[in-house]
Amino acid sequence: MQRTFGMLGVVVGILVLVAGSASGGDFAEAKKTFNQRCTACHTFGKGVKVGPDLKGVGERRERAWLIRFIRSSQSLIKSGDPVAVGLFREFKQERMPDWTDLSEPQIDGILQWLAANGPEQKEPDERNAEVASPAEIEMGRSLFHGQAPLANGGAACSTCHGIHDAAGSSAGSLGPELTQAYFKYQDRALTLFLRHPCFQRKAQRTSAPYLTPRESFAIKSYLRQRAAGSASEVKAAASMGAQSAASPSKRGTP
Repeated sequence: MQRTFGMLGVVVGILVLVAGSASGGDFAEAKKTFNQRCTACHTFGKGVKVGPDLKGVGERRERAWLIRFIRSSQSLIKSGDPVAVGLFREFKQERMPDWTDLSEPQIDGILQWLAANGPEQKEPDERNAEVASPAEIEMGRSLFHGQAPLANGGAACSTCHGIHDAAGSSAGSLGPELTQAYFKYQDRALTLFLRHPCFQRKAQRTSAPYLTPRESFAIKSYLRQRAAGSASEVKAAASMGAQSAASPSKRGTP
C-alpha cells in the first residue's frame, strides 16, 4: 500500500504541473490541473481509483524519489528500481508520461500543494451561505446595490435586478427579481452562476473573472439573507392577519 501511495503522488504531481507551474504558495494552476486531468484516475483521501490515492504521499515517499519518478517514471522502472517496478505491475502496467520539462521547483510546488491537503480545500465562494458573518452579508448588500465597487469593474447587480430590502431596495427590471432567488436555486447553483454571471456584468479587464470568490460569496450570502428575511416577513404578516381576524371587536363593549 505504501508503494501505491508513492506512485500515485508522483503521477498527480506530474499531471498537475503539465497545465502550468505551481511553485511556492500559488496553487491555482495545481488545483485546476488536478480537477481537469487527475480526478478521472485518482482520488485524494478516498482510496484507490484507477491509480493510487494521493493523500499523504509526501509522508510515505522521499521527495528526491518523487522528483525522479515525475521527471521520468519509465527510466526509473527500466533501471530496476523496486518501488517503481512494483507500482508499474500493481497498476496493470499503465504507463505514466515522462515530464522532463518540469523543473525541481515546479515539482516541489505541486508536492507542497498535496502536502497542504490542497484538493480538500474550498474556494471562498464554495462555502455555504448559511455560515456567512454579518460583515460578509453587509459586504454583499453593498456590492449588490453598487454602494461598493467590484474589484474587476462592471455594473452592480441592482442595475438589472430588483430585490426587496428595506435598507436598500432596488427596482432593476432588465433581469428577474431576486428576493427569493436563493431558495429557488439553492447554494450550489448560485455559486456556479455567480462565476459566470449576466452579460451586463462583464469585467472591465477581459482576463479577470467577473467576481472574485470573496465577492461571489458575499453576494450569495446577501441573497440568502434576503430570501430568509422575506419569508419571515410574509409569515409574520400572515400571523398578524390571522390574529386580527380572530379577535372580537371591542366596539360597544361596556
